Amino acid sequence: MVLLESSELEYGKAIQNFDLPDTSSDRNFSNADLEKDITVVAFICNHCPYVVRIAEDFSALASKTQDFVDWIAISANDPDYREEDSPENMAKFAAKYGFEFPYLFDEEQEVARAFGAVCTPDIFVFKKSSLREAEGDVAISQEPTYRLCYHACFEDLERALNDLKTSDKISFEDKPSAGCSIKWRS
Repeated sequence: MVLLESSELEYGKAIQNFDLPDTSSDRNFSNADLEKDITVVAFICNHCPYVVRIAEDFSALASKTQDFVDWIAISANDPDYREEDSPENMAKFAAKYGFEFPYLFDEEQEVARAFGAVCTPDIFVFKKSSLREAEGDVAISQEPTYRLCYHACFEDLERALNDLKTSDKISFEDKPSAGCSIKWRS
């Protein structure tokens, strides 16, 4: 097991499109299903000790903040590498830790790559923002877009969410997330 840190990303980057199967509900979930102003997208897996260490607290924080945050967990690990990361075992993991949010399977690993995820856990927080462009004297409203506001470790996640409840920025310097590498397909 090698400890790997997440890579630095461009803040303000729009959320990536995704449409993936939820292992707990047997339906697909996409970014079009997001309803709240803040969204947490966490790349996790079942076997990583760094994920297992925070799983209960992660689920509790999701329950505590569900009135203003949409939560999504995604596993992009190749289940051929570790059977524990199969969709069936993902559903068991979600039930064991009381996940009240989708736990999605990224079989093709395209979503993880699009987000720039590299480790588990790798946590991204987006906040809905409405961009406006001035064209002459007329302001043109665009559809609200989720923009990256926080990308870092679980230990500071609650603080970041509370900051983003009332602001578009966090009030502290974030640290990279760290964990096991995503198990990429060969």
